Amino acid sequence: MERKKEADAARIIVILDDYAGQNTSFLAQHGISLLIEVKSGREYRRILMDTGQSGLPVLYNMELLGIQPSSIDAVVLSHCHYDHTKGLVEILKAIGKKDIPVIAHPDIFRPNYSFDSFIHNIGITRENGKEAIEAAGGVLMLTKEPFAIMPGVTTTGEVPRKRDFENQGIGTYNIEEGKIVPDEIRDDLSLIIKVAGKGIAVVSGCSHAGIVNIIDRSKEITKEDRVDVVIGGFHLIKASRERIEKTAAAFVDLDIHEIIAGHCTGMAALCEFSKTLGDRFKQLHVGTIVDL
Repeated sequence: MERKKEADAARIIVILDDYAGQNTSFLAQHGISLLIEVKSGREYRRILMDTGQSGLPVLYNMELLGIQPSSIDAVVLSHCHYDHTKGLVEILKAIGKKDIPVIAHPDIFRPNYSFDSFIHNIGITRENGKEAIEAAGGVLMLTKEPFAIMPGVTTTGEVPRKRDFENQGIGTYNIEEGKIVPDEIRDDLSLIIKVAGKGIAVVSGCSHAGIVNIIDRSKEITKEDRVDVVIGGFHLIKASRERIEKTAAAFVDLDIHEIIAGHCTGMAALCEFSKTLGDRFKQLHVGTIVDL
């Protein structure tokens, strides 16, 4: 019998973002965390993507949203940076289960250096290293390939960089064999959600692979041309005007039904998306809920 490949229903809930939204009591922080609720047959699962730079606002916002940490079944890390991973062990401890899958790219534990102001590692901290994750109940599942978490939910794995205007680094570096080399953030991955009878939803943490590259890869993996939702951080905060405009034009060409952007996307890009996409664009904020 062929394995089921689509979910029956899914919901995305924004647990953390740089913006708390208007008239809310949520906490905001530079970082992102998104909860994906998925129903497939008799299975109902909750997958947490990214954990911000502290467990405190994530857990606080979960409480306001009526979400018990113990209900989380898996964690996906989009890439190594502290604003996506530093809350991990604290949240795993709050989940309080053994053998929680923690899904990421094999390169996620490398030190990743920024030279802004003074050299410092912006990757995973020592307190969130392999041993700490395992001690807190996590089971690491590290792969470069697309990873099917359950019917209707898969990671992109490592994303090929094919769009010329997106083939840019962000100014971080690795030290390899005694040499300082620019880092391409190859560990950047996203989630793809496919609900029966609908197009795909693409859920990104920071889009260091390029959000249009990520969409292209998601369509390739699922063999689905229709894209209903793209949500997350697009890391255009320091991007050129040309790149921002080409990204907005690509969204139009790809006929994306809804773009929900925040975190590292940047004000210039948010304004361009609003102008170009009109009602198809929404700004991300804590408490945003998307039913698929």
